[in-house]
Amino acid sequence: MGEAVARLICDAGAMIGESPLWSRGQLLWTDPLGPRLLRFAQGALRVVPTDEPVWSLGCLPDGGVLGTLERAFCAIDTAGAMQSGVSALIDAGCRFNDMTLDPGGGLWAGLMHRGLLATRGAIFHAPSLDQQPRRVASGLGVPNGMKFSRDGSKLYVVDTLMRTLLAYPAGGARLGEPVIISDFLGLPGKPDGMTLGPDGTFWVAMWGGSCIVQLAPDGAPLRRIAIPAPHVSSVCFGPPDRLFVTTSRMRLSPQALAGHPGSGALFEIQL
Repeated sequence: MGEAVARLICDAGAMIGESPLWSRGQLLWTDPLGPRLLRFAQGALRVVPTDEPVWSLGCLPDGGVLGTLERAFCAIDTAGAMQSGVSALIDAGCRFNDMTLDPGGGLWAGLMHRGLLATRGAIFHAPSLDQQPRRVASGLGVPNGMKFSRDGSKLYVVDTLMRTLLAYPAGGARLGEPVIISDFLGLPGKPDGMTLGPDGTFWVAMWGGSCIVQLAPDGAPLRRIAIPAPHVSSVCFGPPDRLFVTTSRMRLSPQALAGHPGSGALFEIQL
């Protein structure tokens, strides 16, 4: 393969750019510490303030957008208005993090502890926005990068704190015992957001590693693409063969920001 190069296309200045999503001809992502929703289309950025932090985004088959709040899923319109779903019963000190949808439209969210305590992370499921999310897996660190296999038989989850990529057997609202696909041995940084390529490979953002990595379905590293920002937070595909990468300014010193002025920006890689 030829060398792929990341190109800065939008200097959004996100404190923590999260959960990029291609929907209806535009790229959406969230900056929960804003709190704000970011929209990029036809070379222009639109910033939409939100009433409360939206920690991740998911797309319905019709292009509608869902998100995660502190303890509930929500629907979001293009003006940033939110309709909150039923709140989950979660542990003290925890909040929802990344989310995904299964092929049947079921909603799934990772739960993390704000203090990043090990084993406090979990996975919640709700059949729809108007039903209460229920815990279906426990004992994780920080669940991130959640994606279903195309046939819905497996739920892939990055555990950033444990530095692993897990595969859960999935069936309806149930999850089986997970297996480790990768421990990212020898790769820089910690795995954060993740997406699946059309060929079944994993594309993973490496927080603190200034790169994204592509892994084979069995977890073997295939290639690494440098991103000119230390904290690479998430990644998604858009047509045709475009890879969008979000980054963060969080916890970077003034010297680090001066050396990496693209931190918090949106990057594009043409594959």
